[in-house]
Amino acid sequence: QTLPVSISLPISIAATTEEKKEDKEKEREHRAPPISFQITPPEGTCPLLVFINPKSGGRQGSRVLRKLQYILNPRQVHDIAKGGPMQGLQTFKDVRNYRVICCGGDGTVGWVLETMDKIQMESRPAVGVIPLGTGNDLARCLRWGGGYEGESIHKILDKIGRASTVMMDRWHIHVENSTDEVEQLQMPDSAPHPTSVPYNIINNYFSIGVDAAICVKFHTERERNPDKFSSRMKNKLWYFEFATSEQFAASCKNLHENIELVCDGVSLELNKGPALQGVALLNIPYAHGGSNLWGASGAHRRGRFPDAQQDIGDKLIEVIGLENCLHMGQVRTGLRASGRRLAQCSSIRLTTRRTFPMQIDGEPWMQPPCKITITHKNQVPMLMGPAPEKGRSFFKLFTHC
Repeated sequence: QTLPVSISLPISIAATTEEKKEDKEKEREHRAPPISFQITPPEGTCPLLVFINPKSGGRQGSRVLRKLQYILNPRQVHDIAKGGPMQGLQTFKDVRNYRVICCGGDGTVGWVLETMDKIQMESRPAVGVIPLGTGNDLARCLRWGGGYEGESIHKILDKIGRASTVMMDRWHIHVENSTDEVEQLQMPDSAPHPTSVPYNIINNYFSIGVDAAICVKFHTERERNPDKFSSRMKNKLWYFEFATSEQFAASCKNLHENIELVCDGVSLELNKGPALQGVALLNIPYAHGGSNLWGASGAHRRGRFPDAQQDIGDKLIEVIGLENCLHMGQVRTGLRASGRRLAQCSSIRLTTRRTFPMQIDGEPWMQPPCKITITHKNQVPMLMGPAPEKGRSFFKLFTHC
């Protein structure tokens, strides 16, 4: 049963009496007191706690922040760039039946989920997404779209009120560097690249090889010249350019001969199979801004796992192989059904014998030879957007990006 979204009035969130007295005493001492609030939402409603990353989507984040602060109680809306999500989550910790909304990219969602792990909660609130910027693969699979395009905030709040709750798997990744001296992979340009593992949790996907190589180039250039990446269209054009250069450079050629992949204790023996330049582990259906790399159910009449379905809450992770950049582009445009299905499993061991580009949820780095272990961490409740209205799917063919 869906509950109406609560747009709290100022009187619903107020400082407690003891804190007011303490405030007056500390005002005399000219010191800023810590502030906490007592939240009393109306009966039968579902309060919202909103986190916004104003840096996402160019100027979109700042505009959405102002709109939501006007519509909701300002104490419900937090600028995540100012101190992170901890304060807001602690404020709402004892509130029942509330929902968390993340306005930003997939990284913003991951930040909030990771912070929730650190708080003792009787019941974990479901998390929804208002996607800003590019990518937004998690938002796509939860039916919140690929990016905010100026829709009415009131309509979005109505959709949040009609959303359902689904469970999503999360995966723990442990990376142990090898002590062996082996060949180092050199990227075509000489610019410094990120070298530290960005996360120890996978929410969306992990990959090694060709797609991560493109991501490294994109990330490095954006850090060096941020003005070149000021819009979604510019970002896509730059991504296309880096993908084209990687197709010719083939920096991850013969990756299948330099890694060992063991799924649920069984070696995939990639060195005996077709040539691969990349391997991706998928927790959600979409990657790379909308590509369904595992493919739709029933699209594989031949090959491995022809009838295997992908589910974000089945405690299984899907493993696919990528031949090259062209293969990725063919999947994105529908010329090929998917990547090469390699496995569907609950634990993975990956050993690399040279430096390769890797990425977790779109955050890349250059990883020296290592041993990687991936295991199931937990499940978290997420908000699934309401199903699209009948008769509008035809027009979505032209608006989906």
